[in-house]
Amino acid sequence: MKSNKKEPTILSAPTHVGIIMDGNRRWARKRLLPSAAGHRAGAKNVVPIVNCAFDCGVKIVTLYVFSTENARRSEDEVAALIDLIRERGKPMADKLIEIGARVCYSGDRSYFPQDVRDMMDDVERQNTNPDAPLVNMAMNYSGRAEIVRACALAAQSGDVTQESIERNLYTAGLPDPDMIIRTGGEKRLSNFLLYQAAYSELFFTDTLWPDFDTDELKSMFEQYSHRTRRIGR
Repeated sequence: MKSNKKEPTILSAPTHVGIIMDGNRRWARKRLLPSAAGHRAGAKNVVPIVNCAFDCGVKIVTLYVFSTENARRSEDEVAALIDLIRERGKPMADKLIEIGARVCYSGDRSYFPQDVRDMMDDVERQNTNPDAPLVNMAMNYSGRAEIVRACALAAQSGDVTQESIERNLYTAGLPDPDMIIRTGGEKRLSNFLLYQAAYSELFFTDTLWPDFDTDELKSMFEQYSHRTRRIGR
């Protein structure tokens, strides 16, 4: 039976979208499952959402995969998260590369075991086409720590300016996110792209990340395309 559902009208897609993928643990609790099951369900949602974003005209998607605050969770949950990165990180990156994406990682990699760091290096070597749409995975990422690091590196060079700080951010060379989406009902940035989000359009939804679908994403893109962005002017 043919659906009467109206397809969103996206007049102009954002170039760079950041996504705070929140709600995995609550998704699991609602189903009386362990937290790890929620994180696995969330991981399965990455490729379809990213693929939809690219189909709509987005060029860069930055995903908040693992924050420095995540490392403070229980030892068992952190171990399960790292095991999931170890198990699913490469296959997920391979699928993203198959759909034509380039994958990179932002954050302090020194936290992770050597095999996980090797996996990240291997993925980044796989596709270096600068014209490919980019998936930027924020891993052991902290917006505050990124700013401190960038300022320290700029100071070492003897040139502390807005431009020199931006050159030393993890996202150096990338445009700031036009749009940041947070799933899961919370309405805050939680240390995500604090410097870069100065003029980002913010979108929040109560939908838990594993349930966030392409219809809701396209609806947000439609809303974005009707906003007037003055960037302080």
